[in-house]
Amino acid sequence: MVSNLAHDKARAIAEAVPDPELPVLTLGDLGIIRDVAASGTGVEVTITPTYSGCPAMNTMGMDISLALAEAGFGPVRIKTTLSPAWTTDWISAEGRAIPGIPNLTDADTLAALLRQPELYPLFMKEVGGKYSL
Repeated sequence: MVSNLAHDKARAIAEAVPDPELPVLTLGDLGIIRDVAASGTGVEVTITPTYSGCPAMNTMGMDISLALAEAGFGPVRIKTTLSPAWTTDWISAEGRAIPGIPNLTDADTLAALLRQPELYPLFMKEVGGKYSL
């Protein structure tokens, strides 16, 4: 049995991982982290992609696993669920407070933008070789 404190810490760590495509947002800000289950045998994190073909899912899973392992949690299992489908309603109040984020009003718009890196300069700025809002 894992304490509520350990569970809450594992969830906070997973939610603090930056989104690999929009690094100004965390996975928690985007509402991608659906569940975190911590037990004596490890941690299972359930994530929902912003769209079903999201190419960043493997990176997100690796980043979450690494962050949890560095904090002493393990082994880590990443589980993906597509239902219910992600919606921009899941973006946190903190995420919506970031300039540019309130304009992402639906998942289709966000997904379309993220699939077209050539458009990033139109709505993001380049910082250290990565694009950021």
